[in-house]
Amino acid sequence: MSLRTLVRWSALAAIGSASPLHAQQLADRVAAIRDGMANFHFTGRPGVCGDGQRFIRTGRHSYMGSYSRESRYEQCVLGPVQVRVTVRNGDVERVETWAGALRRHDGQDLGAVSAPEAARYLMTIAQRGSSYASSKAILPAVLADSATVWPTLLTIASDTDGRSSATRNDAMFWLSRYAAGATAGRANSPIDDDEDDDGEEDLKSHAVFVMSQLPRGEGLPGLLDIARTNKDAHVRGKALFWLGQTGDPRALKLFESILRR
Repeated sequence: MSLRTLVRWSALAAIGSASPLHAQQLADRVAAIRDGMANFHFTGRPGVCGDGQRFIRTGRHSYMGSYSRESRYEQCVLGPVQVRVTVRNGDVERVETWAGALRRHDGQDLGAVSAPEAARYLMTIAQRGSSYASSKAILPAVLADSATVWPTLLTIASDTDGRSSATRNDAMFWLSRYAAGATAGRANSPIDDDEDDDGEEDLKSHAVFVMSQLPRGEGLPGLLDIARTNKDAHVRGKALFWLGQTGDPRALKLFESILRR
């Protein structure tokens, strides 16, 4: 092999490995800060948008963050998911998330990373980090494009000894969304299409809601039955949503059975 060919192949190899190497170093690069803030961004799931500052939207009507009635009239920009972590003594103690047009945030800018690697890093925080940081790390991980995080969510939701109730509740909520996506034919997607109900579906959805509000968990058996057997995927999705609010082990078992099919 000539020297010119060798140099060419070396250059191509460096280009091909630069992005994965950069992404794999995310955890080390954050930890190296020791004390301070670090920002990074990555590609979000299709349909994820925001104003880059206050709210994130994942469906036609599903808002997170600082939402008000006026938010629905504000421009929701498709763009990367942006995360800022606050580090103290090498440990992440806070996670903040935005979506939409890139904005400058205080702290060191680590730039773009691959979405799956960002999700893996964030789920590590969700599994092992402090109570506040772990619950906040779940959202951006779920929003990461092409990332599969529901197996880790199952582990978190069942970890009654190591994880706070807030973190387990967030895990249960997103598991209910993954399960609803699976029953509607959207594998590995926690993002609801959020279509408006027609008249009949609206009545059925209201009935599911009423069942979810029965005291002392009296509606739980009915919700489980609807989620398992109802012919309408939209109605099953509503039942799964309310089951995700219960924290009940039977709901978690149902989510796992749906997702592992």
